[in-house]
Amino acid sequence: MKHFAKTSCRLLAASLAAVQLMSIAAGAAFDSGFSYSYAVGEGLSYTRMEGKDSGGPQRANILTYQPNTGVSPVMVYADEQLYGSKATITNAVKYLENQGHTVIGGTNADFFVMSSGIPIGLVIDQGELISSDAWQYAVGFKADGTAVIGRPTMSMQVSGASGKVSVSYFNKTRTTAGAYLLDHNYDDSTHFSANGTNIILERVDDAPVTVNGSVKMKVINKGTGNSPLTITENQMVLTKSDGANVPSWVDFPIGEEVTLSVYAGDKNWSEVEYAVGGKLLIDNGTITTAGIDGGSSRRARSAIGVKADGTVILYEIDGNQSTHSAGLTAAQLGEQLKSLGCIRAVCLDGGGSSAMALRQPGDASASLISSPSDGSQRACANYIFFVNHVAADGVTARAVLTPSYRYLLPGASTWFSVKGADTSYGPAEAPTDLTYTVSDERGTVNGQTFTAGAQTGTATVTASNGAVQGEMQLCITGDVQSIAIQRDKKDISALSLKPGQSVDLTGIAYHLGRAMASADTAFTWSVSEGIGSVDANGVFTAGSAMAEGTLTCRYGNTHRSIPVSIGMGDPQDAQTLADFETDMDGCTAAGEFTLSRVTDFTAVARGTGSLCASYDGRKVLTATVLLPDAAVQNYRHLTLWARGENTQGTLTAVFADAEGNELTAPLSAPTATGWQQLTAAVPASAVQLTGIRFERTGSGSANSALYMDQIVLSADHAVTNTDVPAVKLNQTDITTAAGSSASVTGTATMEKGKYPARASNIAVKLDGKLLPGAASMSGSTMTVTTGSLASGTHCLTIDVSDDAGNRTRVSATITAGNANAVFSDTAKHWARGYASLLHTRDIMQGELSSDGALCFRPERNLTRKEFAVTMARLLGLDTSGGGKTDFTDDRSIPDWARGAVHAVADASIMQGSTIGGKLYFSPDAAVTRAEVMTVIGRCLPRGYAAGALTYKDTAAIPSWAVDQVKICTSAGVISGYNDNTLRPLGKITRGEIAKVLALF
Repeated sequence: MKHFAKTSCRLLAASLAAVQLMSIAAGAAFDSGFSYSYAVGEGLSYTRMEGKDSGGPQRANILTYQPNTGVSPVMVYADEQLYGSKATITNAVKYLENQGHTVIGGTNADFFVMSSGIPIGLVIDQGELISSDAWQYAVGFKADGTAVIGRPTMSMQVSGASGKVSVSYFNKTRTTAGAYLLDHNYDDSTHFSANGTNIILERVDDAPVTVNGSVKMKVINKGTGNSPLTITENQMVLTKSDGANVPSWVDFPIGEEVTLSVYAGDKNWSEVEYAVGGKLLIDNGTITTAGIDGGSSRRARSAIGVKADGTVILYEIDGNQSTHSAGLTAAQLGEQLKSLGCIRAVCLDGGGSSAMALRQPGDASASLISSPSDGSQRACANYIFFVNHVAADGVTARAVLTPSYRYLLPGASTWFSVKGADTSYGPAEAPTDLTYTVSDERGTVNGQTFTAGAQTGTATVTASNGAVQGEMQLCITGDVQSIAIQRDKKDISALSLKPGQSVDLTGIAYHLGRAMASADTAFTWSVSEGIGSVDANGVFTAGSAMAEGTLTCRYGNTHRSIPVSIGMGDPQDAQTLADFETDMDGCTAAGEFTLSRVTDFTAVARGTGSLCASYDGRKVLTATVLLPDAAVQNYRHLTLWARGENTQGTLTAVFADAEGNELTAPLSAPTATGWQQLTAAVPASAVQLTGIRFERTGSGSANSALYMDQIVLSADHAVTNTDVPAVKLNQTDITTAAGSSASVTGTATMEKGKYPARASNIAVKLDGKLLPGAASMSGSTMTVTTGSLASGTHCLTIDVSDDAGNRTRVSATITAGNANAVFSDTAKHWARGYASLLHTRDIMQGELSSDGALCFRPERNLTRKEFAVTMARLLGLDTSGGGKTDFTDDRSIPDWARGAVHAVADASIMQGSTIGGKLYFSPDAAVTRAEVMTVIGRCLPRGYAAGALTYKDTAAIPSWAVDQVKICTSAGVISGYNDNTLRPLGKITRGEIAKVLALF
């Protein structure tokens, strides 16, 4: 985006005048309505109007303007040229503010073609005609701020010695509807794709195109065809499509001088500085909705109207949001503008385009105050803004009071902020020594806290210190439409407590979908029999025994009840949509993403796999990962892990409501080079999660990727806990009869012991093979049952994860019958069972002695080539590759180990070491404990705690091994010695590695 306006907005000389709050006519109010107004600039006030009608809640934003020199209206569009120019209202405000202008407020303007950004109607910028009216209605602003609303009905013609051509459209996309004229304000190109006839004109003078003005030009070229033509700054293209009926067409010869003339019957349009198009809504006090897009449907809408005295009303109402604002039909929009006193009005664009920005008094800049129906701001073609010309002096001229809550229950309190504003309504020091008065004795003020009285209605709080004053309006009402129950300032839908535990609950009343200032004592609290007691302040105390029941918070006829469980309750409702442990979990790409599942430990956040979306960051601005169908009605939170590689951006969760309309929710932070756990709130009206949208920020790189992992929906709270599950086995060395099963018991909890672990999140392996369904939970008690066990030693590993993907791993050794030794030299060795088990699993094989006995050599140090072979067998890697490796000492690798070395190197779990700039595998070197822990750590699922290292010889751990050592020791894969040393540089014996691998 290069520009919003071609040059700076006109700055008019200004003098400060008293501003009166503009009252809203009674007919404009909604049922159960409340509106409040305050000045935001010279002759400009803002009104917020809330209420409900037959469609549901309604929220409207209104700017009321009395033309003056201190504040003036302007029109801005998104670029120097119309074609493809679109911008959000926030970006439009930022642009003007970066140019040194003070934007007070404004809305979206004309309807436009979504694909090209071309507005449908008139565009006048600083008196220059940018685009013709196309027989649409328009609103224009003169230099003194006066508004003109009507149909411009302009005529344009190109005339010369050869004749006259009537121009139907100026700077609109060419169709067969007539003759078109395009200049550089349209674009650098005509964007033609259909056959037509073209005459290239070059300016003879520098006169801009104006209403009731003329421009002299000369024909410099002409031709036919369907290729786009370049439009330079001093050229115009007169053109018609093949098949267009243009009786007045003249085939001007090259070299002929011609004149473009523009004429409007109403001379007011020649005095207009800025203008935008729209659709007629009110004409001389009569509402008309013919031709308004979607005129019969409720939706967000924007409009502008003029009263008989010249006052301008800029109106925006939110829509398409069932719990926030339903929106209006076109006819209802007309009624609103008419009830506000407008005798003429045009409807501006609506739906996802409707938006209003406002600079609050005392603030430095304007920001979005409406709620876009798309869930995010839409880029639109042009905007109407009011800009300030009163010089800021920073001297406090008024007090600005802003309450934390605009609605209050009788007797409730709300804190309010106090800021200062200068004569330009910009920032100033907050006034002090204020004295407060409350209208009609509807409450009291203590410090900066207002407490409502018993009487309902509007309370006006006025602050004054004799030099400056200010006021705010609040609504005191008992009209409660819904109630939420909070714990620690977070909404809860259920409550799980331990016997005797107390918790302080808070009731929050809602009016028109907005939280009210509430007092716990204003509610009636009750509980079902047998679960405990609750007092008038909402403090609930659980009973002494396990029980289940209901707690209720009531105000009048409205109540909220939640289930209560005493004892360890079940964990919240949660669903893991995708963890990418075996495949891409049904994810597909929309846009220029290429998806793949990756397993390298550096590319995984949780578990053993993640999703990689590869793209060219130089070209891709946005793309979406489409998720498998997921109903979200019962969930309120989305959590996922994400990171960006080379190119970064923002992520947005994309949902759909019951009617298939798109809803969006931003993830909590932009992507970064490291893994982050991000969250988003599920929109209230969403029924389905459809995808995750990526939008690039800043420049991009060719080989870029977005990684995602562990995508989870949850009901009560986002699964952002970082503690690992607490798991403890009652026994870790178990003996049972051969042929029978074994039962291992213990406890497993998550989220700092608040909830039992889920049985579905417990992975059990017996002798390296998964045992689906082996784990069960009863409260916090975990029971793992094996099948029938053959005689010998068996190793059981239990991996428990929580909803966030944090993991804990425990293991047990089971001896069924006699643990006979397979190897002749391990009969009395402590590792005999582990060695025999690994032999049975074909992982470690031993060697024959000179007398033919099979020996394990448990006390011999393990070499790196042997370790590579055992790891390749343990992980089931493909060892068929027997060619030359990339290691400098490749010739030292024996043939029986070559395939395994290939496999572990390709899997990036054994990487060798660089000596003198060359990479060596060192196959005959004894493997160290640090090397073993590094390799094992790379193979473990991600999510184990990287615990602190407290060994006496921690400093001896090589820097390249520290991270994996932390994971291995925390996961219990390897432990230190009795003297609290880890001996990371010590050699590891075959007996020691046998136990490590057996319990892996």
